[in-house]
Amino acid sequence: MDTNAIYKEVVVIGNGPSGIIVSLMLSGKLPYFITSEHPDEMLNARLKSLTSPCLISQNLEFLAQGLEGRCNNPISLLMDALLHPYADLGIDLEPLIEFRQTGKEIDHVVLGRGPPGGSWHRIDPDVLTLSLGSWMALPGLPFPSCTTNEKRAYSRDVATYYENYVRHMGLDKYFINDTLATSVISCSDRTVSEELLLKKKNWIKRFDRNVVDRVKDYFEPVNEDGNNNCFISNALNCLLSSSSKRTRLSKRPKTAHDNIAKKLNQNKSEPIFVPKHERKRSISCCCCCGDTENYKNPKTFPHSQSLDASSTKPVPFYNKINCDSNDKTPNWIIQTTNAESGETTKYSCKYLVLACGTYDSPNRLEIFKSGPDPDWLVHDLRSLESKLDNKAIEDGSIIDPVLIVGAGLSAADAIMAVRSRNVPVIHVFRRKSAEFTRQLPENMYPEYHKVRQMMNDGGSTYPLYKAYSEHSLTGFDAKSQTIKLTSSSGEDVKVKVSFAAVLIGSRPSLSFLPNNMNLGIFPDRDIDSKTNPVDVNPITHEVMGHEGLFAVGPLAGDNFVRYIPGGAVAAVAELYKKWNLIDAQQ
Repeated sequence: MDTNAIYKEVVVIGNGPSGIIVSLMLSGKLPYFITSEHPDEMLNARLKSLTSPCLISQNLEFLAQGLEGRCNNPISLLMDALLHPYADLGIDLEPLIEFRQTGKEIDHVVLGRGPPGGSWHRIDPDVLTLSLGSWMALPGLPFPSCTTNEKRAYSRDVATYYENYVRHMGLDKYFINDTLATSVISCSDRTVSEELLLKKKNWIKRFDRNVVDRVKDYFEPVNEDGNNNCFISNALNCLLSSSSKRTRLSKRPKTAHDNIAKKLNQNKSEPIFVPKHERKRSISCCCCCGDTENYKNPKTFPHSQSLDASSTKPVPFYNKINCDSNDKTPNWIIQTTNAESGETTKYSCKYLVLACGTYDSPNRLEIFKSGPDPDWLVHDLRSLESKLDNKAIEDGSIIDPVLIVGAGLSAADAIMAVRSRNVPVIHVFRRKSAEFTRQLPENMYPEYHKVRQMMNDGGSTYPLYKAYSEHSLTGFDAKSQTIKLTSSSGEDVKVKVSFAAVLIGSRPSLSFLPNNMNLGIFPDRDIDSKTNPVDVNPITHEVMGHEGLFAVGPLAGDNFVRYIPGGAVAAVAELYKKWNLIDAQQ
């Protein structure tokens, strides 16, 4: 263990909306149902079976069955259905859940390269969001009403909202801003739980070999994953009941053995436990597994239209090893650098949450990868506008056109920004026509539909705009600022430009992670939120093959803010189970 590292139970990398909502839940604010009535009949029927008002104590996979939406993560769809019921149908209904300060405050830290809000502080402030302003809100603080008639929000208002949200919710103490994560090291491929199990196995070896065999044969079929039974307690129980004349399975009543066999055949992946009333005697080793005799299940969740908010009770805790234990053996070491002072700091933690978004590293054309970018080339709208405004101040006017490459919404924003400055635009895209407005209603997004018309028209009837569809950039001269374009039929054309903006999407910057982690669904490709998100367990958002590592937000495919709370709920619910802070079967 690095003694110079600051120990935290959880480290969150990324301080955008994904990191903010994870921090909110780790601070102790957990989602509670305030009603069990939902307009979706199937979801409403499942909600009737709830035994507790606390969402994270429920079977999330069961509740999320059959839900559909513009997201592939089931828990994200579930949270969206609870926070924004029937939002896609234009219905504005009150949420079914609220966040209450009833959980455990977990020692954690949130690292971000700028102020809270993440990439929203780097987006052009005058760009309108795709989502409605109300959908940009996080639980507990409504998004302020727009000052204009626009239902969508300006990105500057979104950035301000997230910064204010952290202060309003009292999360400031967890946030370390203006900090870059430079490296992440996995302390060991072997987890803490595996180390404890190994110690128990070494201890039990002092018993007779035959006893050990009886213990293994007796208990291992009961719980296939081996994580929920105390090995020491099981051994002592076996010794209490063992007899040289008995067979290996003679202690277990025949009825219990038959019941277990049936359950194993029904669902081999589900842990099976011997009911307590079917055991003769039982011993509990308090030092490692705790005493669960006094644990009482919560009262049945009332099936009524409204729940009394004043009757909130703390989430029930097990008397087991939890995050307050003295064991602070880290699984991860994170090295950071302060963006202003350059000072380095190390953090160690048991659990690491990746919430870095997807806008840190713009996609680049192959012809610009061989060397440094010329000073007239940019990869984001804000930089382009800054260069245009500075150029206009210096030279008075801009004669040469601006080249814009891309066929998405970012390219459309750039086209509108350049033409509004009376600067000609040369627009290059590989497709024959525009398709980015297929899911955008024209009455809500008139500006994007106008750009689509320009692209399909080619620019013949629109001033200051010329489109080169089915063309690609195949060469450039940095000194003369000349670009070579090649059509799909092989014809070449050269144009002189004042600036060029390549806006073909972006990817998360995960350079701080080891190169061999291969986190994507397609391990041999770079992480991309749309085509290759991080491969996570859809119910827990734990990264497949990397215990103790979680991914939320766009990294896991949740590309809209309204879906982001679902990933946080999935991850924190799993962490609560790992810490034994809440009954997973409740």
